[in-house]
Amino acid sequence: MHFRADRDIVLAKASTVRKCLATIRRLKAADAPRLEAWIVQDVVVLNLQRAAQACLDLANHLITANSWELPRSARHSVEILRDASVIPREQSQVMVGVMGFRNIAVHDYAALDPAIVDAIVAKHLGDLERFVDAILEGTGA
Repeated sequence: MHFRADRDIVLAKASTVRKCLATIRRLKAADAPRLEAWIVQDVVVLNLQRAAQACLDLANHLITANSWELPRSARHSVEILRDASVIPREQSQVMVGVMGFRNIAVHDYAALDPAIVDAIVAKHLGDLERFVDAILEGTGA
């Protein structure tokens, strides 16, 4: 299935996600420079937040370009993509969680649990890449 989108916007947002994930992976690599734990945590959270925002921007761009319904929230943006068959149900569930993380990172940073951040890094960076890949494939970008 092919969806309308501005190729430059899609590629720029995809690049942002990939750059953020590469930064996180570099910080978490065994040979990464030794930094204080709180600095690593801050940089990881900032890059997760940026990657999540770029994914949301991608979703909202597709929604606008294809004249789909107006989203009520970040979660709803993901659900619209699911309903339009841009992403599968399983991926939409993960991305809803990513949007929830983004909201906490933006609005209530103090509530972030370092163990949850570490779990996201360990288990879900690939999910963000698969989201971007699905959009690139669906738009032909």
